[in-house]
This record gives sequence, structure tokens and C-alpha cells, in this order.
Amino acid sequence: MSQMIIFIGFVILLLPGFAGIFLPIPGLLYMFIISLIYGFIDKFERLQPWELGVLAGIALISMLNDYLTGMLGAKYGGAAQKSMFFGIIGMIIGTLLLPPFGGLVGVFLGILVAEILNHGNKERAAKAATGGLIGSIVGMVATLVLAVIFVFLFVFFVINK
Repeated sequence: MSQMIIFIGFVILLLPGFAGIFLPIPGLLYMFIISLIYGFIDKFERLQPWELGVLAGIALISMLNDYLTGMLGAKYGGAAQKSMFFGIIGMIIGTLLLPPFGGLVGVFLGILVAEILNHGNKERAAKAATGGLIGSIVGMVATLVLAVIFVFLFVFFVINK
């Protein structure tokens, strides 16, 4: 009975990791750390080290996804390196001012302003900013899928013993 209470408590502790989908924080890294703590508390009886390796892999893929998708979208849209930096700054400021979706507005505006200042071409700036925005949205959806898979596998690994 107490094992079940601990398990349910840890599943609940995983849920705040979903905030990493919308905020620029490593949500799946948090979820992995919670899983690792569960493993230590459980003495790795229900969550084997190799299973933690699978969860770590999902967390790593998520972090790479978070970093690359917005930048790849902006690059595909034609954004300059400097503009992508402004997109990151915009994402952080937007998230702080208008959580949780202000980051998307910030990415768009950061790239847009930087491209207009650098090149003066509003159409090119809009295309680059739209690419960054689409990349960020695709990244968020992919992170959501990874987070759901992570929680599902955690539950599966633990109750399948």
C-alpha cells in the first residue's frame, strides 16, 4: 500500500514537467530527475537502470528538440544568425511578460525586428519570423508528445513489475 502511495506521489511530481512545453525550462530533465529519485527510493526494484536510460534518452531528445526546432525554422525562413539570437531573447522576455505563450510572440517579434533592422526588407523579415514561430510551435508539439511518452513509460516500467 505504501509503495502505491509513493508511486502515485511520484507520478504527480512528474506533472509539473509539462510546464517545460510552454516555458523555456527543461521540463523533461526535471521529469527525469524525479524518476531517478524514485529509482533510488525504490532501490531500483521497480524501475531498472536500463529503463532510466530509456527515460534519459527521451529527456535528451526533448532538450535537443527544444533547442533546434525554433532555430531550424528561423533558418529555413531565411533568418540571419543575429536574428535568431534576438528570437531567443524575445522568447525569454515574452515568456516572462505573458506566460505561457508569450514566448511564441517574443520569438516572432525578436526575429522580425532584428531582420527589419538588419536588412530593411519587411517581407523577408516576416518570412524569417514566421519560420521561427512555426519551428517553435512544431517543437512544442514534439515536446508534448515526448512528455506524454515519458510519463506513460514511467508508469509502464513501474507497474509492470
